[in-house]
Amino acid sequence: MTTKPSERIVVFVTPAQKLAISKTADALGISVSELMRRAVLNFTATSEQIKAATIVDRLRAPKAPDALDVALKSVAAKAAAREAREAAAQATRNASKTVSRDNPASSKATDQDDDAEGAGEDASLTGGGRS
Repeated sequence: MTTKPSERIVVFVTPAQKLAISKTADALGISVSELMRRAVLNFTATSEQIKAATIVDRLRAPKAPDALDVALKSVAAKAAAREAREAAAQATRNASKTVSRDNPASSKATDQDDDAEGAGEDASLTGGGRS
């Protein structure tokens, strides 16, 4: 008298592994569950083979982020942000100069302010004017 399987074991596999397992089960004319039961119950790998498989799995596993890589990426991101801010500031300054050149009224007011400041400086250099 055999008992019907009633316990479940969940096994996670990659999509490629699942496809290979399904094809093998189909080729043998059995269910995936039956293939897995037979494979596990007939498994006779040596401890050395298991150790080798474990090493291979570890080598293929994704690596945790390296602290140095994280720090370098952070520094690079900050430098890029600083450069972007500086470029934006330079573009604003260039745009201001262009607007001043294109708008003579604005330019005259700026020139008059510069002349007034310059006159005071010239007078102080020649000995005249304010002290």
